[in-house]
Amino acid sequence: MSSALPLQLHVDAQYASPYAMSVFVALREKALPFALHTVDLDAAAHHDPAYAALSLTARVPTLQHGELALSESSAITEYLEDVFDGAPLYPSDPAARARAR
Repeated sequence: MSSALPLQLHVDAQYASPYAMSVFVALREKALPFALHTVDLDAAAHHDPAYAALSLTARVPTLQHGELALSESSAITEYLEDVFDGAPLYPSDPAARARAR
C-alpha cells in the first residue's frame, strides 16, 4: 500500500474523544497531511450504514488510508509509526516501547 495515498481521519463532531485526539496528535507529530471528517455521535451517525461499513467498531476514531480503515487508536498510531517517516511516536527500545503501549 502506498504511503502517498491520502489519509482521512473520522472523529466525533464535538471533538471530545481522547482516542481521536491521540490519533490527531500522532498525525500532527509526524507532519502528515490528512482530511478531517466529523461524525455526529449525538445523531447516531456512527450507526449510518456507510460509516458502519467503514468502521469495524462503528466508533471514532477511524483512519482511512486507501482501502484500509482502522478503528482503534492504538492500532492507528502503530500503523502510522510503521508506515510513515517523521517524528517517532514510540521509543525505539523494546522495553520502553512496551511500557509506552
